[in-house]
Amino acid sequence: MSRISQWFSARAEHTHLAFLPEPGSRPLLPREGYLRAWLVEGFLAQRRTWGNDHYPALHGGVTLTFLGAQPSAFTAVTTPAWSTPGVHLDLPISPLLPYHGGVVSVEAGLFQVSQRGPLAAAVQVLGKLAALVGPPLSTAATIAEKMSEGMDTVLDATGDQPKLGVHWSMVAPGGVGRPVQSGHVVVLDAPEPPGPLEIVEGRLRAGGRPVELDYLVIRLETRAEHDSPITPELAQLMRRAIEAGLRGEVESMDALRKEAVIKAWNSSDLVPKDARRVAKLIHDEIDTARPLGIVPTERLVARLPARDDPELKRLRLSDLLG
Repeated sequence: MSRISQWFSARAEHTHLAFLPEPGSRPLLPREGYLRAWLVEGFLAQRRTWGNDHYPALHGGVTLTFLGAQPSAFTAVTTPAWSTPGVHLDLPISPLLPYHGGVVSVEAGLFQVSQRGPLAAAVQVLGKLAALVGPPLSTAATIAEKMSEGMDTVLDATGDQPKLGVHWSMVAPGGVGRPVQSGHVVVLDAPEPPGPLEIVEGRLRAGGRPVELDYLVIRLETRAEHDSPITPELAQLMRRAIEAGLRGEVESMDALRKEAVIKAWNSSDLVPKDARRVAKLIHDEIDTARPLGIVPTERLVARLPARDDPELKRLRLSDLLG
């Protein structure tokens, strides 16, 4: 990813970078929600002259403090195919990540890939591995790091440089810099935009018209609640606990329930408010479902306690393990 930062620094005077906040959005407070980056759209004028044996590939993602004090980079490699302005891609380039504070950096670079070249082989392999960058995020962080290192190794060998790149940083509200917030990061391959920039129905416009310069649009999504808080690991533990209860193996059921509750309570995939809600849900559902059987995960999410439930403020882990 350092290659993208270097390119962007060298081209700073020749590119225009802007952040367009999502209307009505508020800055995201640490430990209060999640963020995810999307490749929304882009345009490469030169793409028309590359021919059928070349295509653009994006390497990028989000870097933030995830586990401990060391920043973790969650990156992806995608192979979008666009040739006209305003192609709407909506490809996720990071998983949904809990924001615990610190600096969030969004980096992405577009590379010209030849179908028979070594970069194409790397893009194909790493693109398939990108599907593994999901919960549990502690494992995903390691996979993403290895993917990024692999891509950098290939780029070092081939000498490829980005055709267009962006580096954008945000901080917690109250710090020096742009606060973490929902919106669109826009980079234009020109020192000034051809008109006032805006997002209209998800598309970039300058002065009300499509942009015909080389450009890239990345959307930073922030949200208060996780869209899938019960990870596959937790769901599997719940199924095993309920099955043990149905067989009358009470001790085994209690042990599995405690394991699931502890993992949920201490989950690095969730912000504290959601971790408590999920832990309580798991505790209650295993007891409730014992005579009824296994409840599908998608139905469980609807039963999560409300975030402002007074009981959650008084809840302790020991209450769920007793």
